[in-house]
Amino acid sequence: MSAEIQTVQDYTRITVAPLAGALGAEIFGVDITDVDQETYAEIHQAFLDHSVIFFRDQDLTPEAQMAFGRLFGPLNRHRYVKGMDDYPDVFRIVKEPTDVHHFGNAWHSDLAYEEEPALGTILYGMDVPDAGGDTMFTSLYAAYDALSDGMKRMLADLRIVFTNANTYGKDATRFKTGVAKDMTVAQAPEEKEVLHPVVRTHPETGRKALYLSTTHFSHIEGMTKAESQPLLDQLSKHAVRPDFTCRFKWRPGSIAMWDNRCTMHYAVNDFPEARRIMQRVTLQGDRPF
Repeated sequence: MSAEIQTVQDYTRITVAPLAGALGAEIFGVDITDVDQETYAEIHQAFLDHSVIFFRDQDLTPEAQMAFGRLFGPLNRHRYVKGMDDYPDVFRIVKEPTDVHHFGNAWHSDLAYEEEPALGTILYGMDVPDAGGDTMFTSLYAAYDALSDGMKRMLADLRIVFTNANTYGKDATRFKTGVAKDMTVAQAPEEKEVLHPVVRTHPETGRKALYLSTTHFSHIEGMTKAESQPLLDQLSKHAVRPDFTCRFKWRPGSIAMWDNRCTMHYAVNDFPEARRIMQRVTLQGDRPF
C-alpha cells in the first residue's frame, strides 16, 4: 500500500483515501468477502462520509456480492433487467465491441422512477477495457449547498415527476438496439410516473441534496413539460459542475458502491473496440422525503 495514502479519521480496520474534494474515496486493507461487524461499521461510515466508495483487487462470486450488499439492507430485484438464472438479484451488464449503446450512458440515479428508489448500488468490474469505460459521479449534496438562498427557497416544495418510459418504455432505445436489448425484459412494461421532491433529506446523514436523474425526468409537478424543461436543464447542468465530481478508472476486480440518495453517475461510453462486463447488485431504498 502506498505510504502517501492518508486516513480521514481514526479507522482501525480500513484505510480510506479520498479521491476528490466533493465525493469519492478508495478503501484499502479489506477483503469484502470477510467483513466482521466492526469492519462493516467503518465501511458504512466511509460510505456515508464520501457518498461513493471504491475497492480494488476483490474476487467476488454472485453469492459474495449479495452477502456484502445485505450487510447494508435488503436487495432490490430489478423489474426490467434480467437477473442471472441462479441469482435473480444479480445482473450482468455486458457491452460487446459491436454494441452502439451502453447501459447507464447518461447522468442518472438508479431506479428514480420507482416509488422507493435504490438506496445504493454495488458494481463489480469483471472484464474491463485497458482504457476508457470509466464511471463518473457527482455529489448532489455539493450541488444543493452551492445554490443561492433564493433558489433553495424556490425548490423547497417542488416535486419532479419521474417516469420509466424514457428508459424502459415502448419507444426507448434499449428495446431496439445494442446491449440493453439482450439485458432487458422482452416486452416494454406499463409506463408509470412517480413524484419525488427536488430537494430530499438524506435519512441517515440528515443533509439536504438535490434529487435528480436526467434520464428519468418527465416534468415538474403542476407545470407543463415545456415550462419545466428550462429549470430541469439548469439544475442538471449545475449538478455536474467539475468541482462536484469524481471519476473512477476500472480495473478487473474493482468495486464501486454509491449512494443513490445523494449522487448521480455516468458510465462513459468511450471504448468502441473493447468488451466490458460488470456485475451489479442494488440495495432497496425508501420513499424520498
